[in-house]
Amino acid sequence: MAIGATIYKANLNLSNLNSHHYADYNLTIAKHPSENETRLMCRLIAFLHAAHEDLELTKGISSVDEPDLWQRDLTGNIVHWVELGMPDEKRIRQASGKAQQVSIYTYHDNKADIWLDKNRVALTANKKVKVFHINVKNDDAIEQLLFKTMNLGCIIEEDQMHLSDEKQHMSVQITQSL
Repeated sequence: MAIGATIYKANLNLSNLNSHHYADYNLTIAKHPSENETRLMCRLIAFLHAAHEDLELTKGISSVDEPDLWQRDLTGNIVHWVELGMPDEKRIRQASGKAQQVSIYTYHDNKADIWLDKNRVALTANKKVKVFHINVKNDDAIEQLLFKTMNLGCIIEEDQMHLSDEKQHMSVQITQSL
């Protein structure tokens, strides 16, 4: 019997001082059996960083045809394709062909640097693509905010994201690589 997804609920209060986007989000997040807790939290961080009233979580890992997050317009066209990790060049071209804007969020420090160096020429040539890096000093620290039901506050100012719940606070640096 196949293991099913684990469901998380996240109530988020976002204050993005960079884009002046202030909103509350109530998300249901499905964690795929092959996805670890760090990746799930990085998906949530990418959602908060790219937040828009039309941004949605997708099937993610479960689907090769969908990104981790996307923003679609009223006609169903993809406005913003958000990918997590280090996609191959073919996947980036596919995303660029389907969406007006593509954001890639990396989160493995050393691996992300190697991936970026390897793909820098192709990524720089593609004007639709932006690459961001989620820098968490200690992966375990970010997982301390992960609960089946989460109530998180988030303040984004410059390249810093401050996440907090009732008991703890954490800062995450998000830098734009390209």
